[in-house]
Order: sequence, then structure tokens, then C-alpha cells
Amino acid sequence: MKVVITGISSFLASELVPIIESDKEITEILGLDIIEPKYTSQKIKFIKKDIRDKRIFENFRGYDAIIHLAFIVSPISNRKEMYSINLDGSKNVFNCAIKAGIKKIIHASSVAAYGAFPENPIPITEEHPIRLMKKHFYYNETKYYVEKYLDELSKKYPDVIITRIRPSIFLGPNINNFFRTYFLGKKIYTFSPDVLVQLAWIDDVAEAFYLVLKKDVSGAFNIGANNPISSREIAEKLGINCVKLPYHFGLLLINALFKLRILRSLTPGWIRATRYPIIVDSSKAKQVLGWTPKYDTFGSVKALYDALKESGEI
Repeated sequence: MKVVITGISSFLASELVPIIESDKEITEILGLDIIEPKYTSQKIKFIKKDIRDKRIFENFRGYDAIIHLAFIVSPISNRKEMYSINLDGSKNVFNCAIKAGIKKIIHASSVAAYGAFPENPIPITEEHPIRLMKKHFYYNETKYYVEKYLDELSKKYPDVIITRIRPSIFLGPNINNFFRTYFLGKKIYTFSPDVLVQLAWIDDVAEAFYLVLKKDVSGAFNIGANNPISSREIAEKLGINCVKLPYHFGLLLINALFKLRILRSLTPGWIRATRYPIIVDSSKAKQVLGWTPKYDTFGSVKALYDALKESGEI
């Protein structure tokens, strides 16, 4: 099997590639990114290209599957560019893959596609509809529209296996997302201390992508760790203080800090997304894929906390 991975320089790819590389049945990995990966492999062929390049189908010819990871997660100041990369880029990747004859498409979606709503069931299964949040949140919005486009492609090309993986927020020692600010000063700062959160560890998420690659399964798969827990409970377990920040003032503050480029990993949309729980049922992944997470939610947080302590960041 020959596999394409977009976003080969991403944090997730850095954990996924070694798993794929160790599989003797996978002979070649075509890595696509605008940044060259820091790791090398005899199986990796790297090309430096934008996912919006209309000619990338030429590079995709002869490959069997594609894993689409390239996506802007941490916001950038150029909103138009962010939407162009996430939406237009994703559509182009899928179109080029189909044009090149690739028969298996694996897309990295997110539980954010469900949206944060007070009426969300606990847990959410894959049959629950994805929804747009009332106030724009770029991550929810772009994940939503990309999935809707995949719905169209699934109907148009029924012979192509199209799979969406919807992981919860996942943590790792090198991931630079807003959870790195979660423990500022060895305290947990949160706007919603009693809302349940569900996280995952990056290794467990990478394993889920590999399992999907090895099976011919279409549709969606939720990937979330066991035992959701509130921020207040996490603080108690870690023996640190939990500081509640005022919600509405926080939205104004976060927006100002982002516009001033002081805090780049957080926008008001992320704050709104934590106001209500998005807890998913991962039973389908466990039963169909054989996915078995090594860390539950608190275990994921504890692993990050220990890594940050060891590195001197907290």
C-alpha cells in the first residue's frame, strides 16, 4: 500500500508516521506540507506544496489511500486565508485524490463539528447531526462544511471509501494548542469549571487513524478518551487550584489579546466551545476498529502536566 499524508509536518503526523512506517505492507508515504518535517524516513517522499494547488493530483497518481491532516487549528489573524486553507484546501485535496484514482480517503474531522450546545446528549454518537454554532467559531464552521462536502462526494463516488475521524481535543507534550495555557502558574484557569471535558492523548488518536487506514470502513468514527471529567475535578486530582474566570469579560479579554497578537492560540470561539459539553461515544471505534485507548481523560491531562513540569514550563 502507498499512502499520501497531507500535513506531514503536523504534531499528529509526527506520531502517526512511525506507526505507518513500521507496517511492512505500507511501502511508501508521500508527505505533503508547506513545511518540511523534522523527521526523516526511507519510506517518506516529501513534496513542499500548498493543499490548494490544483496540480497536486499529478503527485497523487499511483497511491492507494490519503490521510488528510492539513488544517489550521490554532487561529491566524488573516481570517480569509484561514477559511481558504481549511475549506478550499480540503476540497481540493479530495477532488485531486479522486481525480488521481485514490480509492480511500481518511479525513481528520473533529468533535467540534457537533457544536457546543446546552441540549447536546451525553454521550454523542456518530448518528447525531453535526451543527453550526450560532456565533461563528471558525473551527466548528470549517469542520462542518468540509464534512458536508464529503457527504456530496460519498453520493457521487460510492466506490470511494470515505472515512471521517472525529477526535476530541487531544494532548501531547509538543502540541502547541490552548491547553498549554491551561496550567499557567500551576493553576487551572477556566471559564466553565464544572462542565465535563473529554480529551485524548495524541498516541491514542494516531492509533485510531492507523486502524482506519488498515480497514475498509466508510462513515464517521468518534475518538474520545474514557471517563470525562470537569476542570474542577482535574484540579482536585492534581492538587492545584482551579480559578474560574468571568465568562463574558473573558470573551472580550481573549478577543483583545488575540487582536493584539499577545495570545495567538485562543479565540472567543474556543471559549464558547467549552461552555457546554461535547462528550462523544467511542463505542463504534472500539467495536469496529478494535481501538483501545491507553489513557482516559484525566490520564491524558496528567501526562501533559507531568511533561510540562519536567520541561520547566510550569
